[in-house]
Order: sequence, then structure tokens, then C-alpha cells
Amino acid sequence: MSLLTICQSVAASIPLALPSAIVASVGQDETATLLYYLAIKAGEELARKPDFGWVDQVREYDFTTSSLPQQAGTIANSGAGGVAVISGLTLSGSVTIAAPANPVTSSGWYAFGTGVRNNSLITAVTNADPNSTVTLSLPATQTGAGQFLLGQSDYVLPSDYKTPVDNTFWDRSRFWSMRGPLSPQQWQLYKSSVIGRASIQRRFRFRRSPTGTTILSIDPVPTDNGAQLVFEYVSTGWCQSSGGVFQSSWLADTDTGVIDEYLIQLGLLWRVLRRKGMSYSEELDEYEHEVSKAMSKDGGAAILNLTPNNSLTLIGPWNLPETNFGGVLGT
Repeated sequence: MSLLTICQSVAASIPLALPSAIVASVGQDETATLLYYLAIKAGEELARKPDFGWVDQVREYDFTTSSLPQQAGTIANSGAGGVAVISGLTLSGSVTIAAPANPVTSSGWYAFGTGVRNNSLITAVTNADPNSTVTLSLPATQTGAGQFLLGQSDYVLPSDYKTPVDNTFWDRSRFWSMRGPLSPQQWQLYKSSVIGRASIQRRFRFRRSPTGTTILSIDPVPTDNGAQLVFEYVSTGWCQSSGGVFQSSWLADTDTGVIDEYLIQLGLLWRVLRRKGMSYSEELDEYEHEVSKAMSKDGGAAILNLTPNNSLTLIGPWNLPETNFGGVLGT
């Protein structure tokens, strides 16, 4: 069913004059305008029903880490406030560092190496290979020639990202799950204290970027370029274009639903009846009953074990000797 056929079906059951077009008639035809905006409301409300999203809204996001290999350069304290500037770098290639949109904020990249303080963010970039420079957020502890690494900590999320699916964050390059999402307190503990320097298992946190978007921040800052990371998320796309492009609102009469279109139709029906001052209690009851059934069946259900064992036991009395642990038998 498309937006047009959903609206025409609802209009015919009330009855109302059947619109020949919806989107093109918004603002010109009262019935089409009412159906259009209530169809958006029906889709948005239905998309929010399950706590973890409908199965049809769950997407997988694969991305890779970005970093530049260790290279020689020169570090000096200069500029306003005497912050560190590393010169003599080559920044282009398979990965290119772009200057931050706002010069007073971070680009999402960190620097490491000779004289570089912990959590030194790159705040400005001048590309002039092989003598490119990066300006850091903190002064250097020592100046002169040295070796430097640059890695990206903050990664942009998919444009249709809504919420993450818990326990789906993995580092496929190392076959490790990632720890998180961290709270602000945990994040500062790992970023600012000495215990945060010891871990090699990746951690993550969702944060608000200076440009107003939600980003995924990774700690420790990746210095291995091209590592494969993955997680699943709930998409904002509850409908789609005729070409299969996910959308968070109806944009054309030919758009179709990603989530169950029959439920969208039922949600639109009782809303139109209510706006027209008609009885809608039976239609609302039918809608809620059908939504409840759909949610209970969405994605199926696991077979439950009446005697579950949730632990993975690799060592026990069947393969561990009672005595002489760690020694050579017969000595």
C-alpha cells in the first residue's frame, strides 16, 4: 500500500470524498491536507511503539577507524595561549584530516608522541604536504623533533540513526565486543585518570558534537587505520520512497511503509474519525489490539529452557587436576 491508497481506503470507509492526490493537494484540498498530516502522525506514533524498534527498522552500520601512521615532525609551543603546533607532517593519502568546522572546537582527531600531552585534540589543520601542520588544544611538555601518531576518536553516525541496539558493538578486526555505552562519569574516569591508559579493549560513548549532531566517540583513540567496527541501531525510517530510500515522513503519494501499512491505516482511521467529531472508540480499540498482536510477534521469540545455564564454563573438575596444578606430573 502507498500513501495514496492508504488515505483513499480510509476516506472511503468514513466516507469522505476520495482524494486523487495527497502530497500535491496539501494546502489546497482540506480532506487531503487532513489525511496527509494525520498519516504522518500515525506513522510516527507507530514507529515509537516498541521500546527497541520494529524489526524492519533495525539496521547494521559498518565503519572503519581512521589514523595516520607514525611519522617524524617538529613540535613547538606557539600561537594564542602557547598551544602545541606540530609541523613537517604529511596529512594526505588514504586518510585526510580536515580542519574542524569551528576553529575553537575539535576535529575529532587526537595527536600522540614526543611532548604531546594526554587528550591533545587537533583544533586546526594546514595542509601543505610534506610540511603540513596541526594545532593542538594543549601546550607541549617538550619541544623539538620527534615521532607523532594521529588518530580519529569521533565518528559520524548514520543519517537515519535513532537509538542503538544494546550489546551489538563489536571490533571485528580483533573479535572483541566493545564496552559501553559509557556514562559521562565513566568516560572521564577512563579519559582523565591513570587507569584509562592501560586498556586496549575499545570503549565507546554517544556524545553531542559542537556542530549539534550526535557522534560516537571511541576510547582508547584508534591508532590502527582501517579496523572494522560494527553495531546495529534503530532507524528513523518508518516509510520509504518508491525507490527504497528510507524516510522519516511521507514525501510523495507513491511512498510505502517500512513498518506494517495495515497498522498505519488503522491508526489513520481512528484519528480522522476523532477529528471529524465521530465515534472512534471501536476503531481505536481495534488499532491497539492489532498493534499489540504485531508487537508480540515481531521478530519471533526464543525457545526458553526451563533449566538454563547462562555461564560459559571452560575449566572445571573434568579437566583440572586436584593436585600438582601448574607443575609437571611425576616431579
